[in-house]
Amino acid sequence: MHIEEIIQKITPLDAIAQKMAQARFDALIKPVGSLAQLETMTARYAGISGKYDKNEINYPNKALLSFANLKDAEKIFALIEGKDPLNILADFANAKAFGLVLTADNEWDALDEGVSLVQEYIQEYDLGLIGMASFSDKNDKFLILAMAGGILAAASMKVGIMIDGDTALAATRKAKEICPDVMNYIFGSEVTTEEGNEAGLKDLAIASPLRLSIPQGIGSGACLAFTVFDAGLKSYKEMETFQEAGVHVEMKEFSMAEAAKKGKNNG
Repeated sequence: MHIEEIIQKITPLDAIAQKMAQARFDALIKPVGSLAQLETMTARYAGISGKYDKNEINYPNKALLSFANLKDAEKIFALIEGKDPLNILADFANAKAFGLVLTADNEWDALDEGVSLVQEYIQEYDLGLIGMASFSDKNDKFLILAMAGGILAAASMKVGIMIDGDTALAATRKAKEICPDVMNYIFGSEVTTEEGNEAGLKDLAIASPLRLSIPQGIGSGACLAFTVFDAGLKSYKEMETFQEAGVHVEMKEFSMAEAAKKGKNNG
């Protein structure tokens, strides 16, 4: 499939589903907004999937896709064989982890290879959320293009993309240049200690729920952030609203405005 066709399939999120999901969070028996990024991640996933009913929106099949160029291929042999720490972290998050080696040696082939690889994994494993990371650095322009192509492919298939590290961040920036609407499908995972990572995430307005002092975005942060993502969905599906609990007026002590007022008075 040509990249132009991929871009045409990247549509805005379902604004109604996203709004309704946030409205349910606001109605849960808790202070409004108290689950922070767990709420915004789940609401955006509702916008991606087009589902907001707690009985219909389900935990997506997840997989980490960690890339490497040919020069660094040996770095992901253990991952490919299922013997890397990333495999263990992915398993803990009820996800899979795969190592992908880029073979393209020109820009067009790199973009196309990234599209094809990601499409293949999404289709084979029926994925609804992927982690995007890399064992190679952000100076490899072919790798960046391949990962950007993969990001665009995932968005065109209505799959969320959770990025991890500077190389994935550079790929996201490239994907945004090609199609700005792709940013609706991007989730942050962790703020790494890589130079400029935090500033780069802020520049692209990408919120990351974790700060673990991990030095390189090879995928560990994404695997751990998968569990945070699931926690948000679990809260959404299993917590009760005031109405579901038979309480039709929000209790004063559960008001976020009241909590803020109390904090100000205590200060």
